[in-house]
Parts: sequence; structure tokens; C-alpha cells
Amino acid sequence: MHRLLDTVAEVAEGVFTRPPWSEPRTEARAVAARLATDALRPGFLAVAALHGDQVCGFAYAVPCSRLALLASRLPRGDLTLKELAVLPAARGWGLGAMLHDRLLAAAPPASWWLLTHPRAGAALGLYRHRGWRVAACHPAPHGRSRLIMLREACSPSRAAGERGHAGRV
Repeated sequence: MHRLLDTVAEVAEGVFTRPPWSEPRTEARAVAARLATDALRPGFLAVAALHGDQVCGFAYAVPCSRLALLASRLPRGDLTLKELAVLPAARGWGLGAMLHDRLLAAAPPASWWLLTHPRAGAALGLYRHRGWRVAACHPAPHGRSRLIMLREACSPSRAAGERGHAGRV
């Protein structure tokens, strides 16, 4: 488990220290510690993209309604996409879309929330293409505002179609 968390920290550092996030190295690497804590929660979901034995991307989610509350919505058994990261060297292979789709397909039907940077163009394009919309802006000091995005629970027939993407990432 320790090696996996080290790899997650490396991927997070490779992604979140770059613009537009520009997080300090220690803050970016702290994603691994949050993942380890969140993994103990009921309903935790995670997927990883491997190239050989190298993790080049990951995504994870937890049941959480905090973002719904921040967007002034009543929570209803919502899920939060906490992190989705793909190393810059592995971009353009469709890994972000695959991680996204497999994570959502593994979950029961629910509304989903996420927090992202307003200038994360590729991520915003991916999310919008997959049915997410901006629900609110979460202001923060020092230019660290984030967009709160929502993907409403889909119908059972649509969910069944999305679950058709089985297999290992």
C-alpha cells in the first residue's frame, strides 16, 4: 500500500504543481494522504491507469454532500469526484475520460459533485462533454477560487449504457 500511495503522490505532484493549479509540492503530494484516509470511508471508489507497472493516472470518489451544500443545494446521497489526475506525459491517450467513465460506472446512480480550477481547460472540456455543469463558484483568497460542478443523477437506462464500459484501466 505504501508504494501505491507514493505513486499517487508522484502523479499528484506531477499534475497539481503545474498551472493552473500551481500548488506547492507538499500540498500536491498531500493528495495521497487524503486518499489513504478517504479509502477507509464506506463507499470509497478508485481507479488507476497503468502503463506497464507505472501508474500514470488515477481518480477517486467518496460519498459526500459538502459541495452540494456549498452550491446551496440539498444533498441527496451524492458522490464527490475528489481527484482525477493524469501525468502530463500520458495525456492525449484518453486516460482522463477512461478514468472518469470507469469511476462513475462503478458507482450506484447518484448526483456527482467536483471542485476544479476555472482555467483547467482540458478538464473542463472533459467534464462538460460528459454532462457536468457549473453549479457555483467557490471563492477563495489569493486567486484560488474554484468551480463547483454538478452531474445530475442519470436515468437507469442511461446508467446501464455507461456501465457497459467494463474492464481494467
